[in-house]
Amino acid sequence: MELKNKDVIVFAGDSTTDACKGADGLGNGYVRIVRNALVAFRPSQEFTIVNAGISGNKSADLLERWDRDVTAHKPDIVFCMIGINDVWRHFDYFDPSDKFVSAETYEQNLEKICEKAKEVERFMFMLPFYMESNRADEMRTMTDQFAAVMKKVAKKYGRPVLDTQSAFDEYMKSRPGQSISWDRVHPNEFGSMLLARAILKEINIW
Repeated sequence: MELKNKDVIVFAGDSTTDACKGADGLGNGYVRIVRNALVAFRPSQEFTIVNAGISGNKSADLLERWDRDVTAHKPDIVFCMIGINDVWRHFDYFDPSDKFVSAETYEQNLEKICEKAKEVERFMFMLPFYMESNRADEMRTMTDQFAAVMKKVAKKYGRPVLDTQSAFDEYMKSRPGQSISWDRVHPNEFGSMLLARAILKEINIW
């Protein structure tokens, strides 16, 4: 994916994207690292970076606010990473009124997001990930299943997919996932660097 001067780049997602957004709206995660890299390595160009992540969002939540938080910025590039909360609610279930998100519903939500983003020429999904090397782990298994759904939707709509899970799997060949995430979902500064590097490779900065 090639960048163009003045591109508006929107990162849409949940808490892994939000990363405790402060006054400047960038957060302290991978979005900030990507912004800093663009400033450092493309000093002759200008980019607008939008962190459209909101903590706790599931795919339905992102779909509901897509027009307001993504389309309204008239993005040239969109990176969309959503799904881990759709999975997680199956494992921290306390509210009986909050229904589980099925893989089928998740698929439908992603398809609707693709429809809303059809005018964005440079759109890329980022797989939901779980920093657990044991693939038999229940939550890792379900995360992989939902990631497969995202790949299916991406193929249907001709959209590329960034395999974030593989970046963490490579790291976990040497060190445990807990070393870059206290809960295996929210990356610390080192985990955020892995995500940022994957994105920077896709936009030919790394």
